[in-house]
Amino acid sequence: MADIEIRARAFWTDVEGDSLAVGFAASEDPEDGYVVFEGRPGDRKGLYLEVSDEIFAAKDAVEAVTFTEAGFVVAIRPAMMAKLGMVGEVAVFVDAGDADGHAALAVLRQVLGPTAA
Repeated sequence: MADIEIRARAFWTDVEGDSLAVGFAASEDPEDGYVVFEGRPGDRKGLYLEVSDEIFAAKDAVEAVTFTEAGFVVAIRPAMMAKLGMVGEVAVFVDAGDADGHAALAVLRQVLGPTAA
């Protein structure tokens, strides 16, 4: 079981130069929980991760992202857990019929690069 579970119903993506950003949120209200990724495709060390508050954010914090039929699970590198509020794992669920959610998942795969699981 993940430390944080987000049933995503709001999504956003952004492209700026060679950087991509993608976010998954429980609602339009950030208080309800979210996860954001920002970086250049395939650059895991430069990948920025933010979990539900800008004070719980860091670069090079992602150990792995595992895609599932229901969404994905982010494993946080143990050395970075303190920067992310001692969170070790975040599970994000996307409804199977949500076109915006699946478009955001495609962007996340792009950000992660060819090693996305």
